[in-house]
Amino acid sequence: MSHTDGGRRRGRPPKSAGPATRERLLDAALALFARQGFHATTVREIGAAVGVRDSAIYAHFPGKQAVYDALMAEMGPLSYAALRTDAATVARQDPRTAVRALVDRVVETWTTPRAMLFAALLLREGGGESGTGGLAAAIGDAITGLEKPFRGWQRDGRMRADVPARQLVWELFAPLHIARVLYLRGDAADADPAAARRVIDAHVAFFLTCVIPSDEGER
Repeated sequence: MSHTDGGRRRGRPPKSAGPATRERLLDAALALFARQGFHATTVREIGAAVGVRDSAIYAHFPGKQAVYDALMAEMGPLSYAALRTDAATVARQDPRTAVRALVDRVVETWTTPRAMLFAALLLREGGGESGTGGLAAAIGDAITGLEKPFRGWQRDGRMRADVPARQLVWELFAPLHIARVLYLRGDAADADPAAARRVIDAHVAFFLTCVIPSDEGER
């Protein structure tokens, strides 16, 4: 039998099925990682869970670590990919409005079933094969992505400038992860997301009070 079918390699999904297959692979991998651990899960098991050959996974991901990295990018420490915006757009907005919108987008992502399951996995597995180094890199990349608007607000006198922009980004987002660890995991109770929202809203209000100049805050 030919190894091609209409010019397409066997085991490789058609382009039209790509996005849907990719999402199914991510969901299957996350379920397997959460149930039996990253290291105990094989590429073949991920493919079998979706009903494709393990070779088909390589049409979407270079390997198992890349699957984990994709989950990390979507739902990891700062979920920068979930912000669905760019630094230049954020910088043009009022910092109070922009900060609240950024946090809302992160929390919206964190409260999905997939993200809550990933939170439990992240606590146990760290960065997959890359370990805590991969986790630290993800945090660093997300902070770097948000430095630019914070520096712009500082330059325009709309945010305190006596603290480096990178530190301000850290001070905004780091406490949010405490709420995530406490309330937004796969085993969370029904009331936990609302509790997380209360804690996060209080933190954001406090943060803005600390970083917005008093004359700016009165406008």
